[in-house]
Amino acid sequence: MQVSPKRILYLVITLVFFLMIPATQSYPTGIGEDGDRGCVCHGAIDESTEIIIQGLPIKFESNTSYSGVLTVSNSGQNITDNSTIGGFRMISSHGELMFDDANKTQIMDEGWTHTAEGNKFREWNFTWVSPMDNTSYVEFNIYGNAVNGNGNPYGDEWNSLLVKVPGVENYDDLSTESSLYEFEFYEKVILIIVSLAIILLAYRAIK
Repeated sequence: MQVSPKRILYLVITLVFFLMIPATQSYPTGIGEDGDRGCVCHGAIDESTEIIIQGLPIKFESNTSYSGVLTVSNSGQNITDNSTIGGFRMISSHGELMFDDANKTQIMDEGWTHTAEGNKFREWNFTWVSPMDNTSYVEFNIYGNAVNGNGNPYGDEWNSLLVKVPGVENYDDLSTESSLYEFEFYEKVILIIVSLAIILLAYRAIK
């Protein structure tokens, strides 16, 4: 049976699309820059997961140390007997961010994330030392994942949070907390378009 050049072309294009999409996987030992666009391997963003930051000031003094707690909360999620229940990635634009427990947290690709041991928790303690320039403001980009422990990405529910903390000499009109949902919606639209294109090309190739 002779395969037409047109069918070969469709097959090649379909293969290229598949190669362009990163493999779906979970990151129980922590996540680096792959997490800077969210925990997309765990499905769509879910507002039932809440990210809570305690300890950051309303306005920071220059070169001052602040102790805080990052919490990922999801009271409606069913957790299995598996010990993995949560994960995170957190990046600060300025100042020095440090998490307190080296067994539970680690720095990866210029951001902080959980370890395999830290994946067993939904709360992590940190210290942030503010920058010298208190006329500026600092952005904290945080992604938190409430994991159900079933050993695969399905059923996990993640969310994102952007926190802006101005210095005491900064008088900009800042929204101190906001969701990164709009950015993630854009990513989902792109993923849907690519998926539909793959389905269409695959259909034409086998027809």
